[in-house]
Amino acid sequence: MKHLSPAGRRLSVAVVLALTTGGLTVPVLAAAPAVASVTAQDAAEEQTPLDIPEDAKLLSAGRTGMLTSTGWQPETAEYRWTPYSGGPTVTLPAGPKWGSTGTDLVASKDGDVYTLTDMSGTAAPVVIDTSGLGTTGERYHLRRVIGTTLLMTFYVDYEVTYRLVSVEDGRIVDRPVATPVGRWDYDLYDAGPGRIAIGYGRYEPPQYAQRICVVDVATGEVTETYEAIPDSSYRVGSVARATNHLAWIEWRQNPVLAYAERGTQDVRRVPLATTGEASGVEVRPLGDWALYVRPGGGTASTGADPLHALTARSLTTGETFPLLDHASSTAYDQDGNLLVLGGTLAHGEGLYRIAPDGVTGKPTATLVRGSGRPTALTVLEETLPPTGTFDFDRAGGELTASLKLSRSNATLDLTLTHTASGRTARPNSHRPGGNLSHPAVTWDGRFDDGYRAYNGAYTWKLTATPANGIGPTVVRTGSFTLTRAPRPRDFDGNGSPDVLVRERNGYLSLYDARQISDLGSFEWARETLIGPGWNTYDRITATGNLGGSRNDDLVARDKTGVLWFFEGKADFKAPFGARVRVGSGWQVYDKLAGGSELTGDGRNDLLATDKDGVLWLYAGTGSATRPFATRKRIGSGWGVYNTLAATGNLAGGPAGDLVARDRSGVLWLYLGKGDGTFAPRTRIGGGWGAFKGLVGAGDVTGDGRNDLIVHRERVGEYPELRLYQGTGQWSAPLAPMAFPLHRYEYWNGEIY
Repeated sequence: MKHLSPAGRRLSVAVVLALTTGGLTVPVLAAAPAVASVTAQDAAEEQTPLDIPEDAKLLSAGRTGMLTSTGWQPETAEYRWTPYSGGPTVTLPAGPKWGSTGTDLVASKDGDVYTLTDMSGTAAPVVIDTSGLGTTGERYHLRRVIGTTLLMTFYVDYEVTYRLVSVEDGRIVDRPVATPVGRWDYDLYDAGPGRIAIGYGRYEPPQYAQRICVVDVATGEVTETYEAIPDSSYRVGSVARATNHLAWIEWRQNPVLAYAERGTQDVRRVPLATTGEASGVEVRPLGDWALYVRPGGGTASTGADPLHALTARSLTTGETFPLLDHASSTAYDQDGNLLVLGGTLAHGEGLYRIAPDGVTGKPTATLVRGSGRPTALTVLEETLPPTGTFDFDRAGGELTASLKLSRSNATLDLTLTHTASGRTARPNSHRPGGNLSHPAVTWDGRFDDGYRAYNGAYTWKLTATPANGIGPTVVRTGSFTLTRAPRPRDFDGNGSPDVLVRERNGYLSLYDARQISDLGSFEWARETLIGPGWNTYDRITATGNLGGSRNDDLVARDKTGVLWFFEGKADFKAPFGARVRVGSGWQVYDKLAGGSELTGDGRNDLLATDKDGVLWLYAGTGSATRPFATRKRIGSGWGVYNTLAATGNLAGGPAGDLVARDRSGVLWLYLGKGDGTFAPRTRIGGGWGAFKGLVGAGDVTGDGRNDLIVHRERVGEYPELRLYQGTGQWSAPLAPMAFPLHRYEYWNGEIY
C-alpha cells in the first residue's frame, strides 16, 4: 500500500459503491427451498447438528447453503459447502475459493481462469477467463465476487485501480470502478449486500481531506459526500450502508460507531465500550439498524468484553440491544438477512439468521441450525479432588484435579483450605492456550508461600471460568482429610522435618527445614512460635517418637537437673503437649543425644554421656508417662568428644547412627548395629571444630536419606547454618559440599 502523505500520516476514508445494474448480472436459478424460520427447539428436534469445525469462518450464504473455511492462508485453507437442509457438509477440492453474497455460487481459480459453480446444481458453471487482461508483468487480482461479476484490482504506476469483470453474450467485459483522483491508501471493505467500501485519503490543498463518497458504479458518478473522520490519527475499521444512513467504525484508542443520514453532513458518533483493543470491530447494516460486534468472542481468552455480543443499534432512535452472545463471522443471504456463526447461552452454538421482526421491524435472531455445542462453558468429564481420608504418600505426593470442558478458552483454578489454620494452597492454575480442553491442576502439597501443608481436614473449591466472560463459572466443592506417614522431626504435622531454634530471650520456635533449604535462608522462612520460658532448660533434645503417639517428641533438662518429657502432637498450633516429669539427677550428664533407634525394637532411644566419659543408653518404652527403660552402660572413653548428634540411619546400616566430634575438631561416625551398640568408629573428616552445634535433621532434601545441619556461630557479621546431605554410605556418610542456610540478620540462637 502506497503512502503519499508528506507528513507521513495515513488518512483513511471510504467510498461506498452502490452496485446497480452496470454489468452485474445474477444467474437465474431454479427454485430452491428458502431458509426456514425455526425456533431453537425445532432445530434441535428436526435437524442434525451443523457439521462444520468449531473454528470455521462463514464466507458466503446463498439460497440453499453456505460456504465456510478453516485456516488463515487462502491457498492452504480448507473450504466446505454446507446445505441448510441438514444434508452432509462437502469438503471442496484444494485451492482458494470465493463466495458470492446471496447466491449458491462458489468461485475457484485455475491460473487466470475463474469458474463460478452453482452448488445447488440448478445452473451451469460460469467461466471467466481473465488471461487477456492486464499486462505481462501485472495481472488482475480477484478481491470479491458480486453475483457473477469479479471485483478485481490492477496496479498502474503503483496506483491501485478497481475493475469489474464479467461475461456478457459470451465475451469478457472489463469495466473500471470510478473513484476520485489524487487518492492513496486504499482499503477494501464489505459494506452490505452487493456493496463494497473502498477506504482512501485525498490531498486537497492546504489540507488532507477525509471523506466518504458514494459512487454509483453504473454511472461512475459521485452521488453523496460525507465528512468522515475527525483527524488523521483515526482509522476506519468497517463500513455499512443502511437504508437511510451510512455507518462506519472509527478507532484510535477506543472504537466509535459513526453514522450520518444520507445526504447530510451531520455525523454522529457513539463510543463503544470495550475491554479489548480498539481495532477489529465490524459493523453490518440491516434496514436502518447497525449491527456491530468484535468477531471471535466465542474463542477469546482476554476476559469479558461488551463487544463480544452482536449488538443492534437503531440509527434513527438510538435503541440498542444484544442479539447474540458472540459471533465469529457473518454473511448476507439472498433476502438481505444476516446469517451469523455464533452462539447464545440459551440455544448454544450454530447458524443464526438476523432478520427484521414482521411486527416491530426490529432485528431478531433465530437459530437456523445448531451445532450441538453449548455456548456456556460445560463440563463433559471430571476428576475431582478426593473425599474422605486422602493418603498423600500413597498418591505419590500429589493431588490432581481435572475437568474436560466444552471449550479450551477457560481458566481452571483449585483452592485448598486447611480448616484448622485457614491457610490456603492455590496450585498453578491452568490458563487458556492452544486446543487444550481437558486442563488439570496438580497440587504438590505446599501452601501458597511454599510451606508444606499440614495434615488434617481440608475444604477445596475447583473453578472453571470462561476466559471470554460469556456464561457462568463452573464450580465444584468438597472436603477431605490429608494424612501422611510420620516423618522424623516433623513437629507440626506437615510431612517435613523441622529445626528447633531457641532465641536468646528464651523463645522456642520451629522452622521447616525443607523450606529453609528451598529458600536458602531463615530470613524468608515461616516461623512457628512455640512459646517463651525455654531458658529454664540447659539441655534440649529432639528424641524422635518416644511416647508411642506416632509423633516425634522432645526432652529438656532444667538447671536443677530434672528431665522433662514433651509429647509431640504434630500440630501447627501446639507442636508439644504439657511437660511430664521424667526424673531428677540428670545433671550428671554433660551431653544428651536423641533421635536414633538403636535397639531394633522400633522405638527411638536416648544417649547420654556423664562427666566421667561413660556413654549410657536409655531405651525408649513407648510410654508418655515413663518414656525410658533403666539405663544401660555402653562404654567409656566418650569424654574425648564435646558434641554428640543422633542422626537416625545416616550411613545405610541396620539401625540409627551417631556422630561425635572430638576436641580437635574431627568428626566420627558410629554405625548403629541394632542391638544398642555401635560398630567401630569411622573418621568422617576434620575441621568440624568451627561449628557450635550439630543436629541430626532427618531427611531435609527429600532423597530418602537423613542429613545433618550444623550451626556456625559467626561468619563475618552473621551466623551461618549449613546442611550436609547424607549419602547412605558408611565410608563417607556426608557429602563433601554443604548447602548454606544463612539468616541475614543478627541472630545468636541455638538449634536443636
